[in-house]
Amino acid sequence: MKARSLFLALFLVAAGSLRAQDMSNINFTLRDVDGVDRSFQEILKDVRGAEAQPRKGAIIISFWAMWCEPCKQEMKALRPLFEKLAGKNLRYLAINTDDPKSLAKVRSWVAGQKLPYTFLLDPNKEVFNKLGGLAMPYSLILDAGGKLIAKRTGFQGGDEKDIEADILKILE
Repeated sequence: MKARSLFLALFLVAAGSLRAQDMSNINFTLRDVDGVDRSFQEILKDVRGAEAQPRKGAIIISFWAMWCEPCKQEMKALRPLFEKLAGKNLRYLAINTDDPKSLAKVRSWVAGQKLPYTFLLDPNKEVFNKLGGLAMPYSLILDAGGKLIAKRTGFQGGDEKDIEADILKILE
């Protein structure tokens, strides 16, 4: 019982520290579904802009897997929000964590969905682990400066309203 309580306390402390984290210095490079290497710092720089004052913008980093139905539901449920906010400097990084053997299925599913997101591959779950992932879907919402605004694990229908509220706080 003591071990379980200690684990829970450490988990809550770690989760809280990630929530307040400035992620502007975190870097990773992942291959996208088309085989192009994409750097998080380059994506963040694109959202932030070159101005002295960072422009408003938001990034959703969402980890998913082919076996995870709530992950797929989340991506589909957020499409209307993404389309509604087109031109508002919103980026969605959908990072797949399936193993290398499943990459053909991932590419096929992505092509069939025609979702307007950037799809990256993390087959060894290195970035997922680095960013504190424990379960999927696991999503992080950042502002243009790289500050972590929200962290979410899991998805149920209706959660897209809370995600929209987090995004609108950043963009308005």
